[in-house]
Amino acid sequence: MTIRERLYGIPDLILAKRLLMMSDVQLDRYLALLHSFVENFPAHEAGVKIAVETKDARSIIERLTSLREILINIHADELADECMKRLKSFDKDRPERIEAYVSFFLSTLTTLSIDIQMAFFKEEDKKEEEKDLPAPSGELSGEPAKEDNAVKTILAVDDDSYCLHTFKAVLKDIPCKIIGVTSALNALSILNKLTPDLFVLDIEMPEMDGIELARNLRAQGQTAPIIFITGKALKIYVRRCMQAGASDFIVKPINPKDAVNRIQKFL
Repeated sequence: MTIRERLYGIPDLILAKRLLMMSDVQLDRYLALLHSFVENFPAHEAGVKIAVETKDARSIIERLTSLREILINIHADELADECMKRLKSFDKDRPERIEAYVSFFLSTLTTLSIDIQMAFFKEEDKKEEEKDLPAPSGELSGEPAKEDNAVKTILAVDDDSYCLHTFKAVLKDIPCKIIGVTSALNALSILNKLTPDLFVLDIEMPEMDGIELARNLRAQGQTAPIIFITGKALKIYVRRCMQAGASDFIVKPINPKDAVNRIQKFL
């Protein structure tokens, strides 16, 4: 899969034929814009949160306007359009409605930043693997994937039992079995009698966090996909997750539709 294909698969980037029409030079410029968005988003996010905490309406509008311009540049058109609509109504909205939208908007941009970082990380990883691959022999290896109609099992790990309850409610319409535990140690202890088809791990947990748990899972030979639940989009943070085996991310506060879409890809 090429970087163009990876970017095309990011739902919040409205790329359509744009990527196909880009020359290599134009693509490089576009990738630079995406890198800039990823690098600078944490600072923008922090500034917006401070403006909300201090109830500085003018600063909120200025910072969201700045983010909207960035979204236009990276072709996140629908997010930019929705932001514009909300900005026009801010003088009529109650403070709690503004705060609710800002929280949703920042969560959506966190998801976008992580999706972009995953595309870049997988592209880097692919290039590293290609360096070590033997020359192709012309023969296909491996067997076709076997169809499996059995009910899939998800092991969800979060030290907050309320979050586990919420997660189960979000997935109530997906035909799967969800086992929830409240610590990494409990998760490891039940793997002697359980082989999950998917792991969903919170990252911030006491004793052993989700990243360390993921490393332990891979060390034990567990190969099922791992989805991390997070609220952070820092590059170093996302990279640590990817290196520990992340297949995808769900951003807090959880968007039910987004969570279902991401989980169904692996079931």
